[in-house]
Amino acid sequence: MVIQHNMAATNSYRQLNTNNTSLNKNLEKLSSGFRINRAADDAAGLAISEAMRSKINGLDQAQANANDAIGLIQTEEGALTETHSMLQRMTTLATQAANGTYNTTSRDSIQKELDELGNEINRIANNTDYNDIKPLAQKGEDGQVDSMTMQIGATKGETLKLKGQDMTVAGIFKEIDKIKVAEDGAACTTTGVMSSADALTEVKKMAGSATADKNAAVEKIQVKALENSGYVKVTASGASGMAAVGSYVKAENLNADGSANTATGITPATNGTIASALTSGDLAKAVYKELDAADGVRATDLSAKAKYDGAEYLQIGAEDDADPTARANQVVSNIQKAINHVSDYRAELGAKQNRLEHTINNLAVTSENTTAAESRIRDTDMAKEIAAYQKNNILSQAAQSMLSQANQSGQGVLSLLR
Repeated sequence: MVIQHNMAATNSYRQLNTNNTSLNKNLEKLSSGFRINRAADDAAGLAISEAMRSKINGLDQAQANANDAIGLIQTEEGALTETHSMLQRMTTLATQAANGTYNTTSRDSIQKELDELGNEINRIANNTDYNDIKPLAQKGEDGQVDSMTMQIGATKGETLKLKGQDMTVAGIFKEIDKIKVAEDGAACTTTGVMSSADALTEVKKMAGSATADKNAAVEKIQVKALENSGYVKVTASGASGMAAVGSYVKAENLNADGSANTATGITPATNGTIASALTSGDLAKAVYKELDAADGVRATDLSAKAKYDGAEYLQIGAEDDADPTARANQVVSNIQKAINHVSDYRAELGAKQNRLEHTINNLAVTSENTTAAESRIRDTDMAKEIAAYQKNNILSQAAQSMLSQANQSGQGVLSLLR
């Protein structure tokens, strides 16, 4: 018998500490609900779990982002619903104006409503707002609206681009406006302004397939430009060296008999080009205005301005030499193109929204499955842990009892001393 080293008590004490440590871990897991509370519990499992948690957070936020994108699209859609309604009303008004029973006063009254509807289309486009974003308003000198990039996934590259579009009157008629006019006629080749060659190409496209028709259309445009600039046609031969018959001179240079009193005359080209004397200054600007008039614009409304706001395509009043019915029908055609333009953008928005709804469903399923996988790695199996707790609790109590018994074993030595 020895008293310096009570090995039974030492062993019981070690077992008690082991059981208490295990019991404390059981209590921690049961109280937290997590199997992994620190890296020491399962280092690899912790790393996998944290990566999954990061992905789950990204997926959940991506769902919110996609829902926000749908909110933006629905805001645009609501605005464009009214734009479409107003364009349909414009079609009705223009068709009404085409009726031969209406006089100039009646058509002026119809024009007032067309103008007001155009103003409301501009107001809606410029004031449709989602979190201070205006996706339908004209922006920048080029009239382009910035694209918006939506983050619809948990990783880089999972994005959706939503293209904003100018839905003012100028924007919805933009596809009709083939030819641009510079503020200064001498600057007709600046950025965003069609060159004279391209402008002539567009006029020829509108004129028909025959070369003679194309050349005649360009010649007519030159004549109109000259007339708008105060030139008149020389109809009689004058003194030697004076402008020839068929050329155009300023009104003050035309004699009463129709002859010219100046040698400076401009003869419109008949070969599909523009006369060289019409290639600069105010005359060039007038030519470009007439070119633009060929694609559905009322020419008389262009005489006072070189930059357009789209309203020129809604003018049902006729020029002096135009048929009022034909003019109104041209406006109907213009409006139909605008309706198609708005319809195309609404179709694009609808397609984006449908895609986003599927995206949200996919994100929700992925988030759910990833959460389930993370749960299997990190969460406590309560039934299993309670069973372990019961076992370790009993072992701990037994170890305490055995430690008490082992500590009593030394008392036998005292009996030898009596």
